[in-house]
Amino acid sequence: MRKKFTILFVLLLSLLLITGCGGSTPEEQADELVQNVGEEQTDEETGISDEEQINDQVSIGLTSFDTADLYGEEVNESIFQDYSLTLVNVWGTFCGPCLEEMPYLGELHEEYEPQGVNVVGIVIDIQDEDLKVDEDQRELAKEIVQDTGAEYTHLVISEDMIDSVLSQFDAIPASFFVDSDGNIVSEFYIGSKSKEEWVDVIEENINKN
Repeated sequence: MRKKFTILFVLLLSLLLITGCGGSTPEEQADELVQNVGEEQTDEETGISDEEQINDQVSIGLTSFDTADLYGEEVNESIFQDYSLTLVNVWGTFCGPCLEEMPYLGELHEEYEPQGVNVVGIVIDIQDEDLKVDEDQRELAKEIVQDTGAEYTHLVISEDMIDSVLSQFDAIPASFFVDSDGNIVSEFYIGSKSKEEWVDVIEENINKN
């Protein structure tokens, strides 16, 4: 079931990237893929009872995960613990709107980190369906980070991220805020924003939390 989930999620994001990554995918196609990712199977198909399926559900958030950053360093949920808020930005190397806002996010990271607000990226298109990193894509992502000045931590996908967060939206860039424990404390912001728009969003979330 987890393998099927991963493959369908990668297919969904691939479709979004091909069609422009900013919500231009036909809603019917995106909805159908999301439904397939989250659909329940019968006991006969899975050998798992309804009660076991319910107990196996993953809570929404980034409260528990193990992954790596673009440079191969191990990262887990402790990345959030020194900040009252972290803006998590999900992006792809071939997503124009993603790349357009990354310089703003780099500047905002420098400006807001002293205030206890961090920025973390998750890059979604440098791995295959088995979540193995493609080294050419990794190098491309590193170049993008350097060229855009988005010099904050960028994570690669882990399976626990797919279950708990990445299945909650169907377009990129997608952003949200988490608290120091990795709990999501905001809505999902779909689409790119100007620096001024991001300042308004950050200030709103600072005041709310």
